[in-house]
Amino acid sequence: MNANSVIKSGVVALGLGMGILTAIAPIQAEPAVDTVVEPVAQGTEQQLILPFTDVSPDHWAYEALLNLAGVYGCVSGYPDGTFRGEDTVSRYEFAAGMDSCLSVLTNQAQQQQQARDQQVRSLIDAMEQSLSDLREIEADLPAAP
Repeated sequence: MNANSVIKSGVVALGLGMGILTAIAPIQAEPAVDTVVEPVAQGTEQQLILPFTDVSPDHWAYEALLNLAGVYGCVSGYPDGTFRGEDTVSRYEFAAGMDSCLSVLTNQAQQQQQARDQQVRSLIDAMEQSLSDLREIEADLPAAP
């Protein structure tokens, strides 16, 4: 398999600690469709459950995979529902995975910045309107003796 076919296939790889690659899975740009969402007993929060059949909830990487697959949607498993975290990966696969996750995070950051910009614009508009109202009130005041 050459570099182009690996990158075009949309394979994602994760590297954890000391340069040892420990996880590989095909990527997807949106949250995993197979992610199971169940209500948590307390409050209105929801709990994501990792859809990979070969990763148990007590595995040390479970939370990281839950974030990447369920929260950010930049990692998904193989078509058979597995993650295959023990398989080795190439640097090309690692780069493709990093690109996928960075793209998701970059888009999220841009959306948040746009929302903040809109909030600031709304505040500025409200302040300008208040200033205009104050100027009208000042114009209506009688002249000082």
